[in-house]
Amino acid sequence: MNIALLIIDVQEAFIGHRKEEKEYHNTFEYINEAASLFRKAGKPVIVIRDIEGGNDDTFQNVEELMTQDSDVEVLKVYSNSFWKTNLEEILKEKNIDFVVLCGNAAEYCVLATYNGAIERNFGAAMLQHGIFACHPSGLMDIYYNRALISFEVISYMLGNC
Repeated sequence: MNIALLIIDVQEAFIGHRKEEKEYHNTFEYINEAASLFRKAGKPVIVIRDIEGGNDDTFQNVEELMTQDSDVEVLKVYSNSFWKTNLEEILKEKNIDFVVLCGNAAEYCVLATYNGAIERNFGAAMLQHGIFACHPSGLMDIYYNRALISFEVISYMLGNC
């Protein structure tokens, strides 16, 4: 199995207003630690930004997201990160067959990208505790009805790739 991490839409315009929430910082701990594991294992970290509303400073990633020069950036204008982007091409070039998704928002872009991955025959799971939602019920719906993967399982998988 060859896996990649997709970090979706963690931009100032979308989640910057949530910085005072405890869940905000907890979620970024999981996202950043998962990204660190992927990088240490030499696996791709792909940071996806939605630029439909613009590409000024408010549409940049929040400062809490720890990125590195080795990360791949994909720009999108649709909810599904695969739609009319080069994401599928990037994953195929790197022989990726499984993606772990995290970021914003569970009910929208993360779910649309999850479904897009499945439609394109990639295995997919969402990072447990690594997803933002617009509504609490949106997050619970994901947790009940979609594949999740824990940090511990990712750590085990990457240590044994």
